[in-house]
Amino acid sequence: MDGKSISEHMESLDDAARQLGVRPLSEFFSADPAQLAEFMEGEGIEVGDTAPPALQQFTAQDGLATVRALASQAVAQADGVAQDLRECERILSAAARHEVGWHFEVDF
Repeated sequence: MDGKSISEHMESLDDAARQLGVRPLSEFFSADPAQLAEFMEGEGIEVGDTAPPALQQFTAQDGLATVRALASQAVAQADGVAQDLRECERILSAAARHEVGWHFEVDF
């Protein structure tokens, strides 16, 4: 999924999620530590002895709870957000059926 609209409205979506008592979307981000370290070094950021956190996988049910709760909120009516949330729900529904974990990842 593209997810640009979700990304552009992440702060508002997270605020709405907290008000609804569901996990904010930004808490579903994770990345491969080696790729993250490589990206950081490429950007001139000193990684040093601090290892990036391990890749996390989340349950599709947790993601679905957040996405479905947010779909009815005013922030979902922002440009493209509703479409991104529907696409995310479609993907997470498939992940739930197959009992596989997931995470959001930033495309470097």
